[in-house]
Amino acid sequence: MNARIIAPTLLALLAAPLLAGCAADVDTSGAVRVDQPTSVTADELATAAEGVVAEQGFDVDIDCGTDDVPLEVGTAVECAGFDEASETSGTYTVTITSVDGADYGIEVVGSAAQPSDPAAPEPALESAAAFTELVASLVTDQTGEEATVDCGTADIEIFEGQEVRCSYETASYMGVLIATVTLFDGSYYEISVADE
Repeated sequence: MNARIIAPTLLALLAAPLLAGCAADVDTSGAVRVDQPTSVTADELATAAEGVVAEQGFDVDIDCGTDDVPLEVGTAVECAGFDEASETSGTYTVTITSVDGADYGIEVVGSAAQPSDPAAPEPALESAAAFTELVASLVTDQTGEEATVDCGTADIEIFEGQEVRCSYETASYMGVLIATVTLFDGSYYEISVADE
């Protein structure tokens, strides 16, 4: 994607007639022309990048930091982008592709958008009986023996990271274990079990 930024040069055009008729030899080898900036502000670059992205149909807030950016072909800046509509964020590489006086072109390449802060699902309640049955099946799978498990009688709040203390007994083993909810998506959960 390319964008062309055009800065007003009206002042230079108005000043030219005032200098007509004057001539002098002046060494300008080390001078920098006023209408040829050597850098662009990060905010100006971000605004230009937002314009390029908008041409593709996306309304994204882009932040390229605070440092001025050298106005040189090949200069690349990593910028952050946030799309309020989809609540996703990503990164954009903004590269200066051409410079002609105060005009410059850019290319904007974006990363795959990621959810900005995925919200954890609200905890859910599971009956103690159903949770205990799931724990018992895991203990049976791990020990190879039928297991009797007791995780209490109160409903269990399900959320990722939840730990529930349960006692268990098989023909060869007896002890206490911790059942941990390792995955919960709001409607489905998985657990792991380990001896306390």
